[in-house]
Amino acid sequence: MAINIPAASLETAKAAAASLNADVFLYNGEIAAVRDLEFIEIVSENFSRQEVIVVLTTNGGDPDAAYRICRYLQHKYEKVTVLIAGRCKSAGTLIAVGSSELVFMPYGELGPLDIQLSKVDKFDRVESGLVIQDALNTLEDRAKQSFYTIVNEYIAANNGLLSFPTASKAASDFVTQLYAPVFGRIDPEEVGARSRSMRIAVDYGKRLAAKWSNLKHGAIQKLAETYSSHSFVIDQREAASLFEKVRSATAHEVAIVEALGNFARFQLPGDEHAFHALSTKLIPEEDTHANDDEDGGKPQDGGDPSGAGGETDATPSSEGSGGAKPELSVAAE
Repeated sequence: MAINIPAASLETAKAAAASLNADVFLYNGEIAAVRDLEFIEIVSENFSRQEVIVVLTTNGGDPDAAYRICRYLQHKYEKVTVLIAGRCKSAGTLIAVGSSELVFMPYGELGPLDIQLSKVDKFDRVESGLVIQDALNTLEDRAKQSFYTIVNEYIAANNGLLSFPTASKAASDFVTQLYAPVFGRIDPEEVGARSRSMRIAVDYGKRLAAKWSNLKHGAIQKLAETYSSHSFVIDQREAASLFEKVRSATAHEVAIVEALGNFARFQLPGDEHAFHALSTKLIPEEDTHANDDEDGGKPQDGGDPSGAGGETDATPSSEGSGGAKPELSVAAE
């Protein structure tokens, strides 16, 4: 459901946006299929400059939709700036990866490229796509640690008389019995499906980052794999270690955010969303002369009706074929 921003706040934001040489848009809401088309249509209808600033506020959503939005912006504009005034997580971070520049307010934060997946047998709940990978890594580390600890203890308990192969076999049997029930509950198909889902963010990220190379080497893998939780705060300082072009908001950009208030900082609840064009669409110069060709293409300055340059003789000669005297049109003052 689309939410309207209070008129006074919207007008103040538009007045601040008028000082910028860029199209300015607000995207507040979950990134989802159908909504991507709605936002793209708003951008298309209001496109009139070579640069764009998107005030992006979202907790994340569909990576496919995020990819479509960012690809469209990259196609339309020579420069794409993402203004992060509040929470811009998960799929929002994916859009940021495809930007040519990131702008932060003090409260702005990105998040890991962490896809949210439906929980098995609990479709009304979602969980981080990193959970199962972390679980597997933890089990693997614990199993290894248990194995090495038991081997050392067996050898030490027998004053070194027990050979390493014998101690290893005994430790292996013990660890197998200890962890077999746990590993037995793991569904390989579920693990594979979730692993593929997590690769979506990496694959899309690599393609989007290639446009302007604003992402530092290894940053995609770091965003997708190394942060400990979905809610991890990637502030301006942390973002500067991942992206090439990161800066603080200018006075005009700050004015836009302050006018929008919480619409620029927190995602609207549920299925509510707010998409707005904050900049005024420019009218191309040729449109201002659209009336020049009216009335049979007669010029409005009293010049040569044929459109040729030079002076026009006010007393045309009667000589020549046809003998007709050309008429002169004079624009009414």
